[in-house]
Amino acid sequence: YTVKYLEKNTNIEVAESQVVENQTYLSEVTEEAIDVEGYNKVAPTEKTIIINVDSNEIIFYYTKRTDIEYTVNYLEKTDESAEISLADSKVVTGKTYLEQVTENAIDIKGYVALDPTTQSITLDVDGNEINFYYTKRTDLKYTVNYYEKDTSNLLAESKVVENQTYLDEITENAIDIEGYNQEQPTEKTITIDIENNVINFYYTKRTDLSYTVKYIEQNTNISVLEDKVVTGQTYLSSVTESAIEVDGYYIMDPTTQSITIKVEGNVITFYYVKRNDLSYTVNYYEDGTEKSLAQSKTISGQSFGNTVTEQ
Repeated sequence: YTVKYLEKNTNIEVAESQVVENQTYLSEVTEEAIDVEGYNKVAPTEKTIIINVDSNEIIFYYTKRTDIEYTVNYLEKTDESAEISLADSKVVTGKTYLEQVTENAIDIKGYVALDPTTQSITLDVDGNEINFYYTKRTDLKYTVNYYEKDTSNLLAESKVVENQTYLDEITENAIDIEGYNQEQPTEKTITIDIENNVINFYYTKRTDLSYTVKYIEQNTNISVLEDKVVTGQTYLSSVTESAIEVDGYYIMDPTTQSITIKVEGNVITFYYVKRNDLSYTVNYYEDGTEKSLAQSKTISGQSFGNTVTEQ
C-alpha cells in the first residue's frame, strides 16, 4: 500500500510517498500523518484501510502554516565589520509558509542606505531575516560665526566647513580679530547633526587703547607743546580734541579734529605758525637814569622767536 502526503486543494506532494510491501490480502492497516515542516495536518490525521489486491492508498492532506514571521533589521556597516542596530527591528507575523515577501529600506536620520535597498525572501519555518545596511552621511557641514557680544554684528567672515560625517565630533577655536578681546569659552566642540551645526564665538571691543595729540610747528616738525597722551580708550570709539593756545603762535585750521580709535596709529596733530605781527622798541637812556636822550624807536612786523640786533 502507498501513503501520500499532499497539500490540500493542490495535490502537490509535501513529502515523499511511503510504499509498504509484503502486505496480506484483507488485512487491516492503520497509518498516521507525519509531521511536515511548514505545514499543518488536516484532520483526520489517522486512517485505516483493508488491503485489497491493488489500489491500496492512504492520502493525508496538509495546509501551509500561517503563523510564520519574519524580521527586518536596519544595521550600520562599519569599517570594523560591526553591525550596529540603527532602528527598532520590524517583526511581521501571521505570514504563510513559502510566501514571498518584499521589504524596502527605511529612511534613517543621518544615514544612507546601501544597495540593495529592496529585498525579497521566501518564508521558511524560521530564520526569516532581511538585513538592510547603512553608512553615515558624509555630505554635512558646520558653520563658525564670530559675533560682537550682545549684538548681531559679524566681526569676520563666517567659516563654513563641508563634507562632514554624521555624529563626528569637531572642535573649533576662536580666531584673533583686531581690536577685540575673545570671550570665554574660546574653544567649543559640537557633534555633527543633519542641520543647524553652528558654533558661535563672541567678542568685546578692546578698552586698553590710547591716542596722542601733537602740537607741531608747521614745516619744521618741532613740538611747540608737550604731546598729550590719553589712555583707556575703546576700539572704534570717536574722540574729539581742540587745539591749545600757545604763546607766540597762530593755530592753523582745523583747530578741532576727530578720529575713530584704531588698534594703533591714533594721532591728532595740530599745526602752528609763528606770529609775525610782533614788534620791539629801542629806548635811549642816560646811563643810570631814566632820562631819555633820544626818541624811542619801535620796529614792527617781527616774527616770534627771531633774534634782533640793535646798536
